[in-house]
Amino acid sequence: MESTAAEFVDQAKDLPVMPPIAAQVMKKAEDPDSDLKSMSELISRDASLVVRVLKIANSSFYSMPRKIESIQQAIVIMGYTTLRSVVVAASIKDVFARYGLSERLLWEHAIAAGCAASTLAERVGGFARDEVFVGGLVHDIGKLVMHSEAENEYQEVMRLVYADEKTSIEAEHEIFGFDHAEVGMLTLTRWGLSERLAAAIGGHHDLGLCGEAEGARPLAALLTLADRITLHEGHGRREPQPDLEIFEGEPAEILGLGESDLESLLADFREAYQSEKELFG
Repeated sequence: MESTAAEFVDQAKDLPVMPPIAAQVMKKAEDPDSDLKSMSELISRDASLVVRVLKIANSSFYSMPRKIESIQQAIVIMGYTTLRSVVVAASIKDVFARYGLSERLLWEHAIAAGCAASTLAERVGGFARDEVFVGGLVHDIGKLVMHSEAENEYQEVMRLVYADEKTSIEAEHEIFGFDHAEVGMLTLTRWGLSERLAAAIGGHHDLGLCGEAEGARPLAALLTLADRITLHEGHGRREPQPDLEIFEGEPAEILGLGESDLESLLADFREAYQSEKELFG
């Protein structure tokens, strides 16, 4: 294919969009004149979203000081910034649900990556767990876009990955001339997610592509390790990759993690994943 990633996204006929209520919540959260009542009423328009928001708010990912029983209480305790991330997390399944088997595997991988990112954030400190959790959920959104817009070409990418043992990045560049990290960054920018998160998604396979957004590089490093943990464990893949070097290179150095952390970190991840995966099943 001859187009650039930006042209590909611009020309996409069925580009995934943020579910309407979630998009409105994000916009209202940025409005200094928004109030508790109007925000609560907005979220409450979608009963299934309310249920999912409350389940996630009460999960171990957010470790709230007490049980949250209503949207108004969630707003008061969590604040608009965290609530916005929870709404995005609760809504994002709807984006994947429109598609088929390959996308369901991507969704399984996304859930596991969210768990892994949250586990890593708790271990190393210095990150907002709501942001890293959402980052894990959407880190491969570019694959969804590429598969849905150019299914035949992306099937060839998958053949190269499984038959020729190329990485997805190598195969995507061979077939498309760009990769899912760049497409994901452009998609999340259109969704209105933070510049830091979009840049981190763009650089989660190459930290040098994070650009200058403040905090993007360490966040990308964390998402890189979360992705590796998920691949190591085989979530959303045909089989685990037990020989994958999780703590290899710059991402681990940035986060100060090494092989001595591996077993306890994997144990924490497995516990978190088993405990919380039903939130998004």
